[in-house]
Amino acid sequence: MDEGRREGLERIRSKLQLIGQVEAEHGFGVIIEGTTNPEPVAELPQGVTEVFGLFSRLRANYFRFFQPDEIQSAAAWATRAIVPYCPLGSPLAIGCERHRAPEDIECASRIWLDLDDGDVYYCDIDDYIHLYKHPDETIDVLVFANDIVTFFDRFVLGPAYPQLVAAMIGPGIVTERDRRGRYRDRWLRLLVESGLATADDREAIWEMPDVTRLTLSD
Repeated sequence: MDEGRREGLERIRSKLQLIGQVEAEHGFGVIIEGTTNPEPVAELPQGVTEVFGLFSRLRANYFRFFQPDEIQSAAAWATRAIVPYCPLGSPLAIGCERHRAPEDIECASRIWLDLDDGDVYYCDIDDYIHLYKHPDETIDVLVFANDIVTFFDRFVLGPAYPQLVAAMIGPGIVTERDRRGRYRDRWLRLLVESGLATADDREAIWEMPDVTRLTLSD
């Protein structure tokens, strides 16, 4: 693993410790679960096992990020379900958007990890279905980072989190507040209180400069 990813992992480790302390103090209502110590799986992109060696689940009211069961061991990976003819190449789900989703419903708005190049991206479910039915056509996906370490460092635990919300839910949602003047997004409350993100840069929220729009075909 290169030095940049090692430094990114150390930042993630430090940030998890910090937000754990802030959550314990303020009780924003987020979930931060420790690692289940996945075993290395040779087929995974660099950094995946190491990231989920730091936590297993992060959850608030807008998003859920999780260690996939398939990466727990080489045996689990060998028996993972693969979608036949998947236009995205059967990527790995590492998170999902939960904004206004019922608690007992699994949201289809997934955050995906490409197993070939390590990109972390979002694909609209309707676009996915369209490409599945029409493999000769193209769709756009939103790429958040070229590797999982950068994604969690910047988009989950860092300053680009408001861009993640803007990209998957809508820029106008980022700064929504409740009747008490608090951000409705509990994860954003946690990051702001921890000094890891702000929602002050409205231009960045609306323009999403750290998010890349990429055109895909089957």
